[in-house]
Amino acid sequence: MVKAFYKDEYATIELDESIPCIKLTLNGVPRYSEHYNFVQMKRLELMRQEIRNYPKLHMLTDSRTAGPVLDEDVAYFRGHVMPEMEKAGVRYLAIVMPSSKFTQLTIREMIGEVTIMKVQFFDSIRDARHWLRKMTLL
Repeated sequence: MVKAFYKDEYATIELDESIPCIKLTLNGVPRYSEHYNFVQMKRLELMRQEIRNYPKLHMLTDSRTAGPVLDEDVAYFRGHVMPEMEKAGVRYLAIVMPSSKFTQLTIREMIGEVTIMKVQFFDSIRDARHWLRKMTLL
């Protein structure tokens, strides 16, 4: 079952209880950096709310229609969002990549060199969801 949590023209955040994971779907570009930060904070809010219900809570980002973000947004994600996810106990992040090579590069830069969380890139939502389900069984 998928439960909606937040939606605007740039982002949709949902809890997919069947995996379980928090799914963030991005479309286009955020209005400004504060908007990007707000969306990420909403994702972290849902994560904090649900992690006690799902000890093996994963993250899924659907970036197929996402555009690139600013360098300051990349830094915010690397310096704040990823560490918060890891600190909460999230160990798996599946990212469905866009076709734009430039946006792919930006996404890879955002991930950096994670040490605790395992990040995997996919071409389809189906493959990403399948991988996360396998990780739940470990």
